[in-house]
Amino acid sequence: MKTEEQLSNVFFAEAFPDADSPAELYRQVYKYTDCGAWLSVLIEYYKTIEPDGFNDFPFDKLVSEWVHCGELHRLGTWKDLDQKGVLVTAMMVGSIVEGVDQCTESIEVEAQQLDEEPEEYSKRFYAALGEVEQEAASIWNDTHGCETCAEHWGINLDEELSPVWTKCPDCQSSGRVVYG
Repeated sequence: MKTEEQLSNVFFAEAFPDADSPAELYRQVYKYTDCGAWLSVLIEYYKTIEPDGFNDFPFDKLVSEWVHCGELHRLGTWKDLDQKGVLVTAMMVGSIVEGVDQCTESIEVEAQQLDEEPEEYSKRFYAALGEVEQEAASIWNDTHGCETCAEHWGINLDEELSPVWTKCPDCQSSGRVVYG
């Protein structure tokens, strides 16, 4: 059983053996999901607070911050994070649905290094990613019908978006790209 002092990002390296860093995991999440999901990670580290007129002595303060998508490369590898004293404590996934002003719910997956194995975390993470994919597909299907889908539903595409018709001969039930 690990103790608080033994927590490290090796946990994530083991949970995601094909991703050597948060940035690589994001690349995979984005590239290998139909919805182009995004990834953010919550990091914790100690920052020294210098005397400033309110504090007479320097002290270390635990700081938590989310690092999002394109900024993940600045963290380096899981090993780099450990060397810098930065610990990933959670990940969050979600998606923006192309062409409409809708997003999926953001799902946070907190790491429980003291209570679970890396493989268990990986399963919870990919289950959350699956939920995001399902929700994004549902939003897409509710809003991206083609002209033939709209005609089937009796909808004027100049006035509103159309759901995808599951038997559409033109788009084969995949809808159309909506630019908004």
